[in-house]
Amino acid sequence: MGWIAACVLVVFLLPIMGMLLLETLEAKNEVKQQVEKVEKLRRQIESSERKKNRDKEPSTISDNPVFDRVRRPISLQMPRPKELE
Repeated sequence: MGWIAACVLVVFLLPIMGMLLLETLEAKNEVKQQVEKVEKLRRQIESSERKKNRDKEPSTISDNPVFDRVRRPISLQMPRPKELE
């Protein structure tokens, strides 16, 4: 009697678990699509902000994008003194 009950339980639980798995995968796919849409909109907004900022005249030095750039240090090759060689 126990084996029959176990088989009946498995027969009912397998489809239920399959339905739950499918619903979870569908929800995951929907979330992925929504995240991609949000990322696309964010990139569009950032590019439009960059275009707006590029066209305006800087009012101060801090507004000027040229001064925001990080300068790379210049490395010059210095000759070694004769005493150290």
